[in-house]
Amino acid sequence: MVPRRLVFRVQVLAAIVVLVSCLWVAEIRAENGRADVVLYHGRIYTADPARSFQQAIAFTGNTIVAVGDDNKVKLLIGPKTKVVDLSGKLVLPGLIDTHSHPIGSAVDLGKPKGCSLADVKGEPPTIEALKPVIRECLRKEPGGRNAWLEAVQLYNYNFKATAKDLDSIEKTRPMVLEGNDGHTAWVNSHGLDLLCKTVKTVNVKVGCAYRKIACPASTGFLVEDDVGLVEDLIPELPLEKQASLTAAALKKMSANGITSLMDALVGPNEEQVWLLLYRTGRIPMRVRMALAIDEINHPYRDINDTVNQLVTASNGVKISKQGDVDPNFLRAGVVKVFADGVMEYPAQTAALLKPYLDGHGKRTKCRGKLDLNPKFPQLVRKLDAAGLTVHVHAMGDRAVRKTLDAFAAARRTNGDRDNRHQIAHLELVDPADFPRFKALGVIADFQLLWALRDQTTVEAVKPYLGPKRYRYLYPADSLLKAGATIVGGSDWSVSSYNPFCALRTAVTRTGGGKKEKPLNKDQKIPITAAVDAYTINAAFAMKQDTTTGSLEVGKRADLVILDRDIFTVDPNIIADTKVLATYLDGRRVYKAPASGQSRMQGCDE
Repeated sequence: MVPRRLVFRVQVLAAIVVLVSCLWVAEIRAENGRADVVLYHGRIYTADPARSFQQAIAFTGNTIVAVGDDNKVKLLIGPKTKVVDLSGKLVLPGLIDTHSHPIGSAVDLGKPKGCSLADVKGEPPTIEALKPVIRECLRKEPGGRNAWLEAVQLYNYNFKATAKDLDSIEKTRPMVLEGNDGHTAWVNSHGLDLLCKTVKTVNVKVGCAYRKIACPASTGFLVEDDVGLVEDLIPELPLEKQASLTAAALKKMSANGITSLMDALVGPNEEQVWLLLYRTGRIPMRVRMALAIDEINHPYRDINDTVNQLVTASNGVKISKQGDVDPNFLRAGVVKVFADGVMEYPAQTAALLKPYLDGHGKRTKCRGKLDLNPKFPQLVRKLDAAGLTVHVHAMGDRAVRKTLDAFAAARRTNGDRDNRHQIAHLELVDPADFPRFKALGVIADFQLLWALRDQTTVEAVKPYLGPKRYRYLYPADSLLKAGATIVGGSDWSVSSYNPFCALRTAVTRTGGGKKEKPLNKDQKIPITAAVDAYTINAAFAMKQDTTTGSLEVGKRADLVILDRDIFTVDPNIIADTKVLATYLDGRRVYKAPASGQSRMQGCDE
């Protein structure tokens, strides 16, 4: 149900706006025939079908009423019109992050400073480097013998430690160090003891394969589902505290030009946080929730019941007994599934078509861990028939192929239902699967900031793949040329939510250093394709392209003003871009401070 105030607003706008052209001036029949806001003398990238640039834009209420040249749009300026001289500045449609974890990230990073390991030196850090930071955290967070210390954002790639190693830091309280990939963790001996009181077995790595062992025999290194078992032992913060931390993070995201996002893993707790934020007016952007299927086997015991529950959850999220959540600002309709884990050593849980190498060029027998139940195609077919979007985490080429196979089976049965299914991350895709994305209408959701040479892509991956596979690491341009729809997500807090860091790396395949060697330079994509990944294509993936994603007459006034023209500057400095203002639904939700102090998130945050 659409809220009454929204219906009224749309009816009024429909009555006062007669569209003459998508690019030029609409005939306005508002009060005095004038717009509420006019921005002129700028360079406005519209992301319309022609991918045109214009000089000026006007909007009344939340709706764009004119886009075109200065002379024509300025006819809409009246005595009450807010007029902004852009002085040649670039304007983009509001930026959209299609894969983020705002609540969990805000809560983790909102913990006392000592509990974040993000700034500890070393890639990976040593136990000695971690000691002073963690001990300071212990000082700030005193607790009893069973009070967990949760340290987050550990640079986990190639990090090695046992429970006994962590005991040298702290042995009287349970402690867990959580990797910044969200798939790995290390616990001390006391933490392992508490875990083993609740579970009988955990996964252990033998060579490059995983098998179940008795929990007490674990070294303290945990992966995938076992990480969640530890997190379940740590009490959640109160709902209001989670909401306040998330609200503060959303404001910062607005300052980085983000006007819409998808929360890529929403369980019952996250759903309640979003509802609280909505009820209390603390969502300064459009949000879509991807509802989590958090167990490998449980959803398949009764697939019909699982699908019915997910449909009910997507359609029945209420802010009150009187009405649904505003469909323009808080929606569901997406289901999240994990197909595999991560590719980086030491975890290597990403599922590959051919085995990992041993690091010295020799093939092993290990192909990673495929997390898809044999009934996954049946689940996808029923979710597709029910009208839900399926959003799949897939790092390895085997996980990607199995996911595409399931989407193909659903299409053969159901036809094209325009559900806009998505595969996220796509660290490795077999070339034979490049054309399947377009053929099946599957959206490629890249985290483009990852596509550079650093320890995560070189030392932790390259020796274990070999050159033939490594050349297709994050194959953005290959998929683009094959006709796939490319969108961009941050996966925050695995990596920065600053879109301009990702845009920089998408077009350079580097971290911005002029002498830096690019990662697979033939996979660079043009700047227009990169911007589209965060605007019109992202809106399409979010199923809101009829209202956002481009600056066209009749669409919502979501836009961002920048301090530089990222289409023409040196690509290496795109990440230095500053947002001057962000507009959401016709309202300015962020303005850069007069002091000039930047509120942009760093690329390494």
